[in-house]
Amino acid sequence: MLMKTFNKILIAGAGEAGIALLRELKQRGFEGRIAGFADDDEYKIGSSIEGVPVLGPLSGISDFCSDMAVTDVIVAVPSASPAFINEIVYSVMSFNAGINLYIVPSAEKFFDSVPIFPSLKEFDCSDILERDQFSIDMKLMENFFAGKKVLITGAGGSIGSELCRQLLKFRVKKIIALGRGENSIYNLSLIMAGYAKTMGGAFPEIVYRIADVKDYRLLEKIFQQETPDIVFHAAAHKHVPLMEFNEAEALQNNVLGCDNVLRASLEQGVEKFVFISTDKAVRPSSIMGASKRLAELVTGYYRNIKGLNTAIVRFGNVLGSRGSVIPLFNEQIDRGGPVTVTHPDVTRYFMSIPEASLLVLNSSAISGEGEVFVLNMGEQYRISEIAEKMISLRGLTPGADIKIEYTGLRPGEKLYEELYYKDADILPTGNSSIFLVKKDSTAFTENRYRELIEAIRTAVPDKGRSEIREFIRDFVEEYNPG
Repeated sequence: MLMKTFNKILIAGAGEAGIALLRELKQRGFEGRIAGFADDDEYKIGSSIEGVPVLGPLSGISDFCSDMAVTDVIVAVPSASPAFINEIVYSVMSFNAGINLYIVPSAEKFFDSVPIFPSLKEFDCSDILERDQFSIDMKLMENFFAGKKVLITGAGGSIGSELCRQLLKFRVKKIIALGRGENSIYNLSLIMAGYAKTMGGAFPEIVYRIADVKDYRLLEKIFQQETPDIVFHAAAHKHVPLMEFNEAEALQNNVLGCDNVLRASLEQGVEKFVFISTDKAVRPSSIMGASKRLAELVTGYYRNIKGLNTAIVRFGNVLGSRGSVIPLFNEQIDRGGPVTVTHPDVTRYFMSIPEASLLVLNSSAISGEGEVFVLNMGEQYRISEIAEKMISLRGLTPGADIKIEYTGLRPGEKLYEELYYKDADILPTGNSSIFLVKKDSTAFTENRYRELIEAIRTAVPDKGRSEIREFIRDFVEEYNPG
């Protein structure tokens, strides 16, 4: 939820979203601070909407900002293409780079009965990267989640917290937000309280639990108390270079932690368990990626051997998440540079946090039993080009005003990522943004499972770095440490 006091607001877009936003701004006490709308509909220009003037076309935004001392521009067009947003961004920033720019996320175009204001986010580079429009099956998702109790591990993280927010839109009965970090769960509770004020009686019960997924006894108690129907396992250590030097913790948290949540789900009779995986699990070169691949295999074991209804969803990087390149580049530009990129040719898949979360929810509703899904991430982006674009958006010249410094690939990093193994069959689903993976072995036998779990629990903490890598390679043949 956006926590800010606006001064003088211009709303770009006088359609349904813009009008709904206007009403919410008035409810929040900002009525006297709304300068007007900008919109290209010639029938609206010169008129007023609920007392607020439609000043003129979007091409005149810089003039409106100047004439009315605008401090905050909100782009209220959820269906806007990156090209449309680009035009507004460059118009605003060329006039005054100090103006605050906010976006109604594209994901909000699917919902017409939920508040818009809590979903506002500050503009970042993710809003101008060229990505195909995505879709979700609203009816399928509403039918699947309505009346269900949903538990999310890692609920204080980027994906976990967004799953909590998006679930509010599907009439769930209860959300159990479970996380290890006290501050992140507290912040999530504040965000959700903001939604509660605007959603009224449609708001589900929310329970916040502080727990480490490595602590099975506490997990078991929480599952027994809350009796979830659906579990999303998003808790994981995700920072690739950091995990290269914390191998035992990566395996214990990402593999044993996943095993604990699977075991609690099985014993509680959970209807569906969804594991949030990563492109780094495919032919992993890092400890983090290998740990996620092992967790995929453990998830497959629970499906094939234990009969738990599971699904695995793989996707690439999410823009704006903690530790991702966008916040890092912004900080480096604020300091005057340099912007650090590991390698001039390094590329990555990117997706916005709301898009990834909605597609994860849609995947879980599509799944029958035991599937592996990959999200359509589009093309990989060259990280150096993202850095250049972000510098240019500030009205600065890459290489002159802000230098780009190449630091070399970090331990465990690859030049590019993959979403599936080369021998996999990729099949369509009912959603063009979600693919089903076949011929992608995702299961252990009983003996291999027990060997892995027992070793991580008892022997791995005493092993040296090279020994741990050899141990992993014994279970993940494709593991090739960089």
